[in-house]
Amino acid sequence: MEYAPPCRNLFLRKIHNLNHLLNRTSSDIRETLNTRIFPPKNLKITLEPRKSIARGSYSPKRKLITLYNDDWCRKTLIHETLHAISAFSQIPKLYNIYDHERDFVEGLTEFLTGYVLFKKHKNCYEEWIEGRYPVCSISYENFVRLFGAVAQILIPISDLVKLYVYNPNVDWYAEYRRFLNNHNLEDFLLRRPANKRIVTSHTLFKHAIETAIRKKLGEETLNEFRDLLYEAPLSEVLNYSYMLK
Repeated sequence: MEYAPPCRNLFLRKIHNLNHLLNRTSSDIRETLNTRIFPPKNLKITLEPRKSIARGSYSPKRKLITLYNDDWCRKTLIHETLHAISAFSQIPKLYNIYDHERDFVEGLTEFLTGYVLFKKHKNCYEEWIEGRYPVCSISYENFVRLFGAVAQILIPISDLVKLYVYNPNVDWYAEYRRFLNNHNLEDFLLRRPANKRIVTSHTLFKHAIETAIRKKLGEETLNEFRDLLYEAPLSEVLNYSYMLK
């Protein structure tokens, strides 16, 4: 039998009570992000045989988190629970953003997953960063690096949380406009260029960030941002203690 990493072993002993794990995970997310969360009513979790390369999934229509047998880890459950509480999964008008801009949404989801691991489960965070075990390692690495660099240079994690986490008492579109105005960013999600199938929101977001850094902080800081994005080891760019909160 393949050796199960320590972060995975924590779950093997409790796999008989998935709802308990889901509740604990939701608490970890709420405390880490320091915000109220609003999971869907009747949110469910289940185990199923693995059908693809994915280790887990979340279905907004079924309000169902699925973990695939022995191919998931703590970080998988955190990632899928974050999807369940996100605006992109709970506001029907934003479903298209998730469908067509998966790089942005998945990258931000995994970035926040790392933040929860960093704050609540350091052994799992280290496995996530070092990639010792594929089941527990970083997904969407290039996109996660972008958010790590952004949070060190320009945008506090708390502002990304406001954009990501669903709140029924907040107009998401108004929050998105505030987000753009507060950081002098061009619209990178809603107003798509004619060649929208070629230019992704990830590329538009990076361009908007670089433009804002150049105007607000200058070329030297822009070079620092690019060093984090392209050159720095993951342990540096995803060290959450360095990030704006």
